[in-house]
Amino acid sequence: MKLILGSSSKYRKEILEKAGYVFDVLSPDVNEKLIQINDPYERPLIVARAKTDALISKVNEPALLITSDVIAVCNGELREKPESIDEAREFLREYSQGVAPEGVTAIVIFNTVTGEYYEGVDRAQVFYNPFPESVIEDFIKNGDPLSRAGGFGVQHPVLRPYVKKIKGDEESIVGMPLHLLKRLLTQAGY
Repeated sequence: MKLILGSSSKYRKEILEKAGYVFDVLSPDVNEKLIQINDPYERPLIVARAKTDALISKVNEPALLITSDVIAVCNGELREKPESIDEAREFLREYSQGVAPEGVTAIVIFNTVTGEYYEGVDRAQVFYNPFPESVIEDFIKNGDPLSRAGGFGVQHPVLRPYVKKIKGDEESIVGMPLHLLKRLLTQAGY
């Protein structure tokens, strides 16, 4: 059965390609800011479902449609993509001072033949060693923090040397935990 990644994330696309999956890509048109949920840990699953629902009518063949969403949580609060360079700078300073952001990723797979949904959530947390202001400025210049939940990139070469430890699966921070994806694809009959 054909795989379709319902995402505009270059990071998710890269992870799937490196894992050897062959798939098409559709970009969902969902205004995530309109989705307000009190519990930040529920939000990625609600958003991933909304992305699936936005794309179902665009798939006219037997396929497994894969959507995903990742958020960052810090001290129990949702941390979206920074809205400004100043906010990104503030987030990065906090991480350098010991605040450990948690990546919460949801994956939803929809089988267009059976109409069934398969879904799951995975969490991981990254702990950074202190890093200088010059690293923050370099990441702002080269790391595209405004496109990343929480404004950080655990895999980015500027921040990578400062990763002290990751509790959980790094791919859950990036936005596509392969162990969860493989389990859901198996459940969906792939």
